[in-house]
Amino acid sequence: MVSGGYEFSPFGLERDRHPSVITQLKKAYDLLGYDIKLRAPNDAVAFEHAGLEAGQWVGPFNEPQLVTRKVQGGSLAFVLFPDSGLHDAEIENKAAALAESVRKDGKYNLIIGVSTWGANREQDFIDRHGAAFDIILGSGPGPGYAGLYMRENSLLWVRAFTKGRSILAVTIPSLPKPGTKIIWEPQTTALTASAPLGGDVASDPEINAIFNP
Repeated sequence: MVSGGYEFSPFGLERDRHPSVITQLKKAYDLLGYDIKLRAPNDAVAFEHAGLEAGQWVGPFNEPQLVTRKVQGGSLAFVLFPDSGLHDAEIENKAAALAESVRKDGKYNLIIGVSTWGANREQDFIDRHGAAFDIILGSGPGPGYAGLYMRENSLLWVRAFTKGRSILAVTIPSLPKPGTKIIWEPQTTALTASAPLGGDVASDPEINAIFNP
């Protein structure tokens, strides 16, 4: 599971949320078992304001970072995008170059980008460098997408919804061969879904107790 930015900092409010709120949120998220916990620049400000150590939360970075995970049937490569808070063509080029080099290694079944850049910047990046990735998981300002197929179905773009009231899921029934570039068949080779919180999603008593002591 990936937590990809802006979990702690609604846009423009990273200095206004009471430190106790950030502390509660961190305790709750730390119980959810995420494999990757990426902070946007705004999240880092919120942590600093609350006096919290980053712990297992990583970023923001000045350079792209590679994280790999073994999964059933193969291995995944995650490229964590650097984020200075500004449009930066140099670090965008580096993120694409890292993905391209990982593809050439031929060790990983999928190359997945994790972004905190916002929709406009991600769209521009996809237009220029999207061929380097199989999936991009985005977050930040802009609309949320349960799953958009881009570049003639060679890239799946998923974006977190800004209200934070749903979990986005991507299910890959069968991984492609390592080092290959997949052309997705929507809802066949990749199944995407948005599960709203509440309703059919059972609450967790331990997490509820954090917010309702």
